[in-house]
Amino acid sequence: MSERLGEIKLIPRIEILETKWNALLETSDNAIFMSLWYLDAVMENWEAFVLGDYELVFPVSISKKMTFNYSLQPLFLRAFSVLGTDNKNELEFLKYIFSKLDFYQLTLTNDYLELAEKLDCKTKSFVYQVVELKEEYDQVLKKYSENTKRKLKDFKKSNAAFTEITDVRVLIDLFRKEKGTQFKHLTDETYSRLEQLMLNALENKAGIIEAISFENEIVAIGFFIQKGKDLLYLKGIVTEKGKKIGAMQALFDKVVQDYTLNCNCLDFGGSSDAGLASFNKKFGATDKNYLILKQNNVKWPLNKLVNRKLGM
Repeated sequence: MSERLGEIKLIPRIEILETKWNALLETSDNAIFMSLWYLDAVMENWEAFVLGDYELVFPVSISKKMTFNYSLQPLFLRAFSVLGTDNKNELEFLKYIFSKLDFYQLTLTNDYLELAEKLDCKTKSFVYQVVELKEEYDQVLKKYSENTKRKLKDFKKSNAAFTEITDVRVLIDLFRKEKGTQFKHLTDETYSRLEQLMLNALENKAGIIEAISFENEIVAIGFFIQKGKDLLYLKGIVTEKGKKIGAMQALFDKVVQDYTLNCNCLDFGGSSDAGLASFNKKFGATDKNYLILKQNNVKWPLNKLVNRKLGM
């Protein structure tokens, strides 16, 4: 309860009024990540802080350790945002939410930069990349680097072909085969969560699978999510053979061609990794920012353990 704002409730997922939540999504710039089916896949047993009659809402997964309540950013969800119509009270709403947590590490979209500066927490900006799709394909193509255009020519000469894939396990199995040793920290639970997310997207008619075969094997595959005018690259993988023929460049180029003028932009899912960011920018993509917020209100001496966990 907040006297200043009115009644704020922490509502379990099962009690959330989906029609009201989905109505708020229609005016959100962060509709993919804040979709109920997306949250269901990446956050187990999540809840939502709800102001009044869904004037403002914010999803959260609160865990307990000893006597502490805490919340950490879930995998595959880049950034949260507040959904709602009561914009003037967003700051007080967030303050109330964070006051209920002993420590947290959460991310918000960059449009909360001014509000974040007024919160009692540490903030850091990270980047992702997007390429605008609001013009004809020929105009988008002009922004491609010469390297990317050359790779597309290599692909055309290779006789590789796009192929229909409907089973998301093909992507996961190929990723584990190609990158499993590099990403040993990814557990079976992580891959299971990714699989569920892709299945949820397909079930909600928001998932797109693009794949390329060459010499009787899949050499590149990518999974995209579209909701309204939003288009997100979720996950993909290319083999060494695929790299040699420009398969991943061709895969992204096909998506650009298919969705130019139908979507505002292609969100590459982002990366602060220099190599991945460089690849994205060769399609004419530019950097966008999101915010990581960290706070530790645990008392000494346990606060030192939490600081190490949060990297503070």
